[in-house]
Amino acid sequence: MKTICFTLLFFLSFTLANAQGIKPYMAILKTVNGKYKGILYKVDSVNAILNHDGEFIKVPINEIKTVQIRTIKKGYKGIDLVKIGTAHPEQYKVDARGKLVDKWGKEAPSLEEEAGTAFYSVIFTALANAVALPIHAINPNLARFNFNKIDQNKLNELSYYSIYYQANPNVLAELQQLKSISATFKP
Repeated sequence: MKTICFTLLFFLSFTLANAQGIKPYMAILKTVNGKYKGILYKVDSVNAILNHDGEFIKVPINEIKTVQIRTIKKGYKGIDLVKIGTAHPEQYKVDARGKLVDKWGKEAPSLEEEAGTAFYSVIFTALANAVALPIHAINPNLARFNFNKIDQNKLNELSYYSIYYQANPNVLAELQQLKSISATFKP
């Protein structure tokens, strides 16, 4: 019984520890002056601050038209579906006829056969990567905000995606919001 309790406690604490991580989000801000793209660092009542290649950009809230929030994707690494030159010389031994054979008696491929296989494997790998790259590049929006008029609720919701808010959440305000929502459910 103690083992089960300790195991459950371990997995619960591990799950909570993983849930506390800060996740950066890419923000695309369209303003009256142009378009800004970077990691959403902080949102306050005056500015939205983006981190673009280590440089902080302040964008005034009253100039923002729309905001798109996306996840940050890792770079694409090409795949190699068919290995070239898979025949290892140490796999083959010379038999009584003087030909290279493997342990099952199958002859080693000739140079022409390996060249043909290499050509087709290169073509097949290139086609597979050409199809996989555009699929990997798809990055849909997680959230979209329209700022026709400045609304404090939209700013609060946008700030949830910022690094600053994830590191320093306003727990008391969240508790008050949950209490107000639960009060509407009571008969």
